[in-house]
Parts: sequence; structure tokens; C-alpha cells
Amino acid sequence: MTLDAQKLVPGAIVAERYRIVDVLGEGGMGRVFRAVQLNLGREVALKLLLPGVVEAASGVERFMREAKVAASLRHPAAVDVYDVGVDGNLVFIAMELLSGSVLRSLMPEGVPLPLPDAVEIASQLADLLVEAHRMGLVHRDLKPENVFIEPPMRVRVVDFGLAFIEGGLDLGRITREGVVVGTPAYISPEQAQGLQVGTAADIYAFGCMLYEFVTGVPPFRGSQINVLTQHLYVAPTRPRERAPEVGIPGELDELVIAMMAKRVPDRPSATTVLAQLELVRRTLGGERLRGRDALPLQGRAARMVSVPRAQSTLADEELPLAVELPRPGVRLGVFGRMTHEESLSLASNGIEPLPMDEAGDPRAHLLDVVLAIGQTPDRLAQLVASEIPVIATTLAGDVEQLSAMLRLGVREVVVLPIRTDDLARKVRRLYDRAGREAAS
Repeated sequence: MTLDAQKLVPGAIVAERYRIVDVLGEGGMGRVFRAVQLNLGREVALKLLLPGVVEAASGVERFMREAKVAASLRHPAAVDVYDVGVDGNLVFIAMELLSGSVLRSLMPEGVPLPLPDAVEIASQLADLLVEAHRMGLVHRDLKPENVFIEPPMRVRVVDFGLAFIEGGLDLGRITREGVVVGTPAYISPEQAQGLQVGTAADIYAFGCMLYEFVTGVPPFRGSQINVLTQHLYVAPTRPRERAPEVGIPGELDELVIAMMAKRVPDRPSATTVLAQLELVRRTLGGERLRGRDALPLQGRAARMVSVPRAQSTLADEELPLAVELPRPGVRLGVFGRMTHEESLSLASNGIEPLPMDEAGDPRAHLLDVVLAIGQTPDRLAQLVASEIPVIATTLAGDVEQLSAMLRLGVREVVVLPIRTDDLARKVRRLYDRAGREAAS
């Protein structure tokens, strides 16, 4: 008899050993049923491929691979896989049946989770990612809809349908570069461009989730294309600025921003995230003093000068087309060369980059902030004398040059190559500070 995953009714038997009880849910690839495994008398979650996916060989391959990936990960937050097989035209996975609630259902829009709960959930997720990333396993679609919370507070992560194991012979990549996969609200910049992804993509998605845990809203909102554009170019509003009433510790605020860094090398590892969350837990428990300067991840000097670990650039032809950008606000005079991508990124942050003549006077252009790229000390002194706030560039590790710039009166410093999300925050900070000084 031919069976159809969409037409199975309670009492139907699959593979002579699973009796369907009811429907639990449906995803892009398959339908999930509550079923009883007859030979053992236990309830299971039985996931079956939908008919259209069964007809595509790649869909069956990916589905079977999902079972192998999920079975390879042994962790308290992972889901056990019991069985995988084929019954006629049905392809199925039998998995542990979870109790509790989908995390999304516990997150009403606009309502932050209690900080202790947010940190506890995040710590369990981080612990799972430590083990998964140790294996080279990348989930690729972390989001609240793929997290279950079992009483009293046990985290379980589901749906490895997009996952792959780096370097695995049978569990390697199926999706191609150039194909965007993932969920827009939590997608990493590299995923948004259809580029190759690694474990850092999970960290970015996790950072977006943690942002929503503590503020009650995702970091970026709008149409799908706008959200993707913001992931690529826009620096997120800091959690403490978005939800000042929550009382988010400084080290947690810094951690979320670090996890959401645009450049892959600038994001912390899962091990670092787990360690920082433990520090946050101790802060909330009164074991540590609150404050940014207690954070090992990013001390005062590192916050002033963000030092990237590697350079990564995109050619102009790789930039997405037909993006909507916010109307420019801050007028940034740029002395030195800036790439098209850097200019587009600043524009996406509401900053209008204006190329300046190398010998020009910034006071003649009604500028709000000046960016000096690769300028000599004499030229920096001239720009500072204009009394317009100056941001200068330096090379990583050049402490002598940094000190000289600060003595000249430079207000902020960024390390080459420029991280535009970091630059945008510093431009905005100087602009807001100048506005407050003018009003006082």
C-alpha cells in the first residue's frame, strides 16, 4: 500500500513498528508525528519527508544526512535519534519525543526574558555549541523556533536539517555557495551573501537570539531584504541602549555585540561565549561587581581601538542589489581612500560619507565628524584644529602611533582594515556627544 506523509491518520502503521498517534508539526521538509514504537512500547517523534521532497533525490539525501548529523552529537541539549529508514515511498526518522514548550512561545514580542532565565538558557545553548563545534558541526539555523524548553529549565535544540560537519566524508556540505539558507532574523552576514559558512555563523545567530532574550525584540526588523541588508552593513543598537530598563550588565552587552560582529574572525568562539556567560551569571548573583571594565573579553583599550584578527574584503560585484538604505543623517568627511563597500555600509547606518580633497578645510563643508585615513601627524593636527571631532586610523599594535594621535587631540581611533560596524558606532557616539555639548 502507498503511504503519504500528508494523509497519514491516527492508527496508521509505518515500517511495521510505528503507530501514528497525532500530528505534532510541519516544517519545510517534513511532517512530524507523535507515534508509538510498537516493539518497545515507547512514544517517539516520527519525522517523515513530504511528498514533493521525496521526489527530489537531494531532498532524500539531505533528510538522511540530518539523521546522521543529529545522531553524531551526544549532549544533554541534543535530541536522541532512535531509527532511520524507508517504508515504500516514506522516508522517516524516529527521534526522542520532547516535552515542554518551544522557546518562541515563551517570548512574547516586546517582553524581555528575566535576565537569570536568559543567561541560563544561553549558557546551555553555548555548552551545546562547544561540543558541536568541537566536532566541526554547524547548525546553520539557530532560532527560538528550533529550541525546546523542558521543565524546569532544560534546553533542547532540534532541526538539524541545514547542518553539516566540516570535513566529514558522509556528512559534508550539500547546499552550494551562492544559495542563501537560514532564517532572515538570525542569519549571519556570510549566510546572507550565500558564502561558505562555518561555526562563526552559529555564534552570530546565537548573538541575535541572546539580543532578543534580553531586549524583547530582534536586533533588526523590516522587510526581508531590509533585514538581510542590515545584517550585512548596519551596526546593531546596543542591548543596553535598546532596553535600558532591563539593567543589562555591561559584560553581557559587550558579549552580544561581539557575537554579532560582521567579520567572521571578530566573533568569539563558543568556548569564550560560555566562559563570559558564567561571568555574567556571577555578576547577576552578586559575586562580581557590575561594570564594563571587569570584562576580560574587551577592556577599555580594546573598546577604544578594536583590533581585528584577519582581513576580509568583498569585491564590488559581490554586493547585493536593490537594497533600501536609510536616509543619510550624519555628515562624515573622509580624508583618504574608502572602498565602495565601506561607503555603502556607512550609508546603511545613516551616515553620509563625503570624500574630501586631501588638502581641503573640513570647516567649508558643514561636516559633523571627520575620518582621517592614513594621514600624517601634521595633517591630523590641521584637522583637529578645525574643532570638528576627528577619527583616525592606525595599524594594529602600533601603540606609539596611537599615543601620538591621542596627544594631537584625535577623539577616536580605528584599526586598519576598517570594521565599518565599529566605525559607525564611533561616528554616532561622537555625533551624539557633540549634540549634547552644544545643548548644554
